Amino acid sequence: MLMHVDHLIPGLELESDVRLKAGSFLITRKELSGGRLDEKVIESIQRFASQLAPENYKVSIKIDDRALDQLKVILSEDVSKITQKIKEGQEYPNFLKDDELQEKVMRIMEKLISNPDLIKNMYEFKVSGSQGVSVVDQLHDHSIRVTLLAIALGLKLRWSIISLVNVGMAGILHDMGIIKTAIYPNLKELDDYLPSELEAFVDEHQKKSVELFGEKNVTLLPFTKQEILHMITNHHRPDPGDVQHKTTLLLYFAELVDEMITPLLHRARYNFNQDQIKILGDRFARRNGLVNVMLALVKLHKGKGLAWQLVTNLISLFSLDELLIEGYEEMLKEIIDFCPFNCAVGYPHIGGNTLPRTIYCNNSTDPKFTCEHMGQVKIEIYLSTGKVKSYSKCATLTEQLHNLNKAGKEETEYKEKPKPENSKPENPKPENPKPENPKPEKSMPAEKAE
Repeated sequence: MLMHVDHLIPGLELESDVRLKAGSFLITRKELSGGRLDEKVIESIQRFASQLAPENYKVSIKIDDRALDQLKVILSEDVSKITQKIKEGQEYPNFLKDDELQEKVMRIMEKLISNPDLIKNMYEFKVSGSQGVSVVDQLHDHSIRVTLLAIALGLKLRWSIISLVNVGMAGILHDMGIIKTAIYPNLKELDDYLPSELEAFVDEHQKKSVELFGEKNVTLLPFTKQEILHMITNHHRPDPGDVQHKTTLLLYFAELVDEMITPLLHRARYNFNQDQIKILGDRFARRNGLVNVMLALVKLHKGKGLAWQLVTNLISLFSLDELLIEGYEEMLKEIIDFCPFNCAVGYPHIGGNTLPRTIYCNNSTDPKFTCEHMGQVKIEIYLSTGKVKSYSKCATLTEQLHNLNKAGKEETEYKEKPKPENSKPENPKPENPKPENPKPEKSMPAEKAE
């Protein structure tokens, strides 16, 4: 198989002689003891990397135990880097806050990248792009994040390890067919596609991924293979009512969330079908923040069997339980709209990846501006220009926001609290309690800032 020159280590065996585009040989197997590389030869190969044939920056290496170990090291580093970014919660929202959950996810990932067939497929895909082209890098990272998210969600639902290993395999392989589509690598052209053309692209890349999976001849039991094929075939357009293929629906939600919230070369998103876009609005045909995506999933799937179970657990996994309050978005809007000067701003903004935790006054930078609700506590906001601007918190509205969010936490804790069988509480709590006084009274004086 072809290996990138940056990944070569001493002891790897050449599968064929190393040729240059000019037609001459750089290194032949006969020149090496057992055809195996040493540091001096690797240095020479790397020096002429841009002139190698048939592909620059790559040489053909025989797959043996040493080569597989090296591939595993490379892919393990990729998984570790992506996991670390998730844990940091800056570039990507953190769904691995629970250390015990993370440990279990990593154990399953270890199983996946210990499978020789999967290792080869992952690595071949990783290095399939041209030098300097980021399309494959983005798809490779996306596939790993989807796999991590799908496994974490499955663990939260207490699904079997076997099911989650199968989901993991499908997660790694599900988008590989994109590199075989007619539009690749010019995926930016998707932004100009009509809805029908986007739908055709969805169908095409799912089929191409299935074809690639078939070509790889991965050693699997027949039932396992069929389950993985079903997931790859339907990872964008599953049947929500098909409980026999629950792993397909699990992969669908993990895929949808990751692709909707992460930057790609193209702005277009095709995770929601056209019927769903009509319900949600055209903005969901483009990239969105996690909160908006979760609100959309609540709107589409509330109370609908397995789909709703997956959505509620996704929300919990990202620590967004407040979104399960009936009418949370409307109540938040009421709080912000209470501002008589129309200058209240929720932060972080609801269109991002986290819920608003405070409300600041947009007019507070004006030294002449006064308001009975404005507090003394300052908040620093990082602007798109990289500069920082300081605003005063709105004491009244921030307190109301805290009460709203607290109600969401209490409701979730109540629902998750185990109840003894055949017993009913004396005063059952309503299914969707609303926080008291969600909208502040205009006569309410500003409270002391924390």
